[in-house]
Amino acid sequence: MEKSKFIKIMIFSALIICMAVGIFVYFNSSKFEYNNENAVGNTTGNLNNGGLFCEYDGKIYFANPYDSDYLYVMNSDCTEPKHLNNDCVSSLNVCGNYIYYVKNNLSRTSIDSDNRSNFFGVYRTDLKGQEAKSLYETLSGISSLSGNYLYYQHYDDSSPLCLYRVKIDGTEETKVSDTPFNPSSINNGKIYYSDPNNKNNITSYDTKTGSISSVFGANAYLVDATDNYIYYIDLDKNYSLVRLNNNTKTIELLYEATDGKVINFNRYGNKIFFQVEGTNAGLYRMNINGTQIEKIASGNLRHVHCTSQYTFFQYYEDNQTLYRVPTTGTFVKVEEITIK
Repeated sequence: MEKSKFIKIMIFSALIICMAVGIFVYFNSSKFEYNNENAVGNTTGNLNNGGLFCEYDGKIYFANPYDSDYLYVMNSDCTEPKHLNNDCVSSLNVCGNYIYYVKNNLSRTSIDSDNRSNFFGVYRTDLKGQEAKSLYETLSGISSLSGNYLYYQHYDDSSPLCLYRVKIDGTEETKVSDTPFNPSSINNGKIYYSDPNNKNNITSYDTKTGSISSVFGANAYLVDATDNYIYYIDLDKNYSLVRLNNNTKTIELLYEATDGKVINFNRYGNKIFFQVEGTNAGLYRMNINGTQIEKIASGNLRHVHCTSQYTFFQYYEDNQTLYRVPTTGTFVKVEEITIK
C-alpha cells in the first residue's frame, strides 16, 4: 500500500515538473527580443544597392538571383547555401533573432487590392526564414533598421510616397515625414540623408527625439555617415566622390570624375567600391582616403554588395549571374559564382 502511494506521488510530481518545464519553455520561446537602441540591420552601402545581401554573425542572408531572388543563407565564405523561404526579398536587415525585409512577389501572378498583402510588404521572420509576420502590407521602398524600429518608404493608394516607421513587434506604425527620404544611412541613432526639399543638402533626423537638423550645405547624393566622415557623391563637382570631415567641415576629394560620373558606391571597412559611368565605365576599388585606386571590372554594373570576405555584383545586361571579388587584400580576377 505504501509502495503504491509512493509511486502515485512520484508520478504526480513528475507531471508537475513536466508542466512547469513546458510553461517555462513556452513563455521563453514566445518572449519577443528587442534590440539595443543603436542597433542597425545592414550597411548603408548594401541598402543603397538594394539590400540584397546582409552579413550577420558569420552568415550571409541574401536574395538568390539563381532562384527568383528567394531568401537564402550561406556561410561568409559562400559555402553551404540554404533556401529559407519563397519570398522575393530586398532591403534585408538582420539583427538579434530576426530577419527583416521588403517582399515583392509581383512576378507570381496578377494581383488586386484584396490580396496585395500576399505579394508585398515589410516582413519579419526568424533566422530560419520561418514564422513570417507582416509589419506593413503593401508596396514599400527602402527599409532600414534603427534600434527597435524599421524606417521604410511607405506607399498606398490614398497617399503619395512618404516615410513611416513601425516597431519591430508590429506596433506603433507612425508617419515620420511627408518627404520619402532615404533611410539607409544610420549612425548613432540618426538618419543622414540628402534632402530633396532643400537643394539636396545633408540633413539628419534623430530617431530618438524626432528632431531634424541641417548638417552641411552640399548638393549631395547617396549619403553615408560615420563618426568622423560623411561620404557622398557631389553633384556640383561633376558627380565626384568626396567625404566631409565632421570635425573641420572641410571636403576631401576622393575620386574626381573627369571622363565620366560616379553613380554609385559602397564603403566597407577601409575600402570603397564605386561605379563610374562614361568612357572608363566599370567598378573600382580604393582605400577610404582615396588612395590605391584600382579597376575591378569594366562595363555597366549594378547591385554592388560588400561583406567581410567578398563583394558581389551583377552586370546590367545579365540579372541572373552573380560575380564576386575579394573585399580586401590582393585582387586577382573576377569570379562567377553559382548558388543553387
